[in-house]
Amino acid sequence: MKEKLIFYTVALTAGLLTACSSEDEQVPETPIRHISVEVNQQPMTTRSAITTTETLRIFNMRGVYDGSTSSYTVSQSDDKWTVEPNTWPSGALNSTSVPFYAFTDGTFVKEATPYISFTITEDASTQHDLLVAKNTVSYNDHQGKVPLTFDHACAALAFNVQITNTLKTKKLSNGTLTVNSIVLRNVSNSGKYYFGTSTWGDVSGSAYYTLTSGNITVDTEPQALSSNYLFVIPQSREANGTTGTYLEINYTFSGQTKTSATIPLAVNWEAGSEYTIDIKLGTTLIQ
Repeated sequence: MKEKLIFYTVALTAGLLTACSSEDEQVPETPIRHISVEVNQQPMTTRSAITTTETLRIFNMRGVYDGSTSSYTVSQSDDKWTVEPNTWPSGALNSTSVPFYAFTDGTFVKEATPYISFTITEDASTQHDLLVAKNTVSYNDHQGKVPLTFDHACAALAFNVQITNTLKTKKLSNGTLTVNSIVLRNVSNSGKYYFGTSTWGDVSGSAYYTLTSGNITVDTEPQALSSNYLFVIPQSREANGTTGTYLEINYTFSGQTKTSATIPLAVNWEAGSEYTIDIKLGTTLIQ
C-alpha cells in the first residue's frame, strides 16, 4: 500500500504577519517518510514451493546507507505487511538509492559484500526454509515502497522408503520390514549466503538428521518419511562410504543377521531445488 505525504500551503497576508507575535510563529516539521514493502517469491525449480508468500508471516530487513544499518521487522496480518520501524533510513535523500536486504533467518553481517551467517538446526522436524531477497531503491522510486522478490537459498529434500519384491517374498516371513530409524549423516549445515552473488561460502559442519519418528512398517509401496522436507545448504560430494554423506537404516525382522545398513549418497544439492530421494531396501542391504 502506498503511503502519501500531503503538504498543506498556507497563504499569509502582510497584515496577518504583522499581527502575529514571535510566540505565535510555527516552524514546519520535517515530514516523516514512511517505508513499506511489496513481497513476491521465486518458486522452487521443481514440483512445489516449500515456503510461499501465503505462508510467510515475518522476516527481517536491513537498509544500509552511509555506513549505517537500519534494522526492520516486517510482519503480515490480514494480508497486510507492517514494517517496524515505519520510517525510511535516516539521512538518505529522497533521490538516494539505498540497498535493502531481507531474510527469514540467520544473522546479517554488513561487509563489503553483505551476507547472512546461517546454521541449520539438526532437528529435522522443526526446520524452516530460508528465503532471501535484495533490492536497491530510492524513496522517490516507489514513494517509500521496497519491492522484494524472495529466493529459496536452500535445497529441499523429501524421502520415501520401500522394500523390493525379492526381499518381501524371499527373506521376510510376514512380507514386511520394521524400520526402527533412518538417519542422514555427514551433512554440511553452516555457511554464509552472500547477497551480492547469490552464492554460499565457507560451507562447513557435519550434521546428522533423524528422518523417522518411531518404528515404521515398510512394504513394497513407497512410503513418505515423517521428516517431510529437510532443508540443506547447497553442497556436492561423491559417494564415499561413511566418509561422505550417507543414510543409516536400522531395522528388525525375524531371522535377521544384521541390525543396520548404510547407503552412501552422491549429492549435488542446489539452491531453490527440491529433490526426492527414494530409499529402496533389498536383499543386498537387508541381511
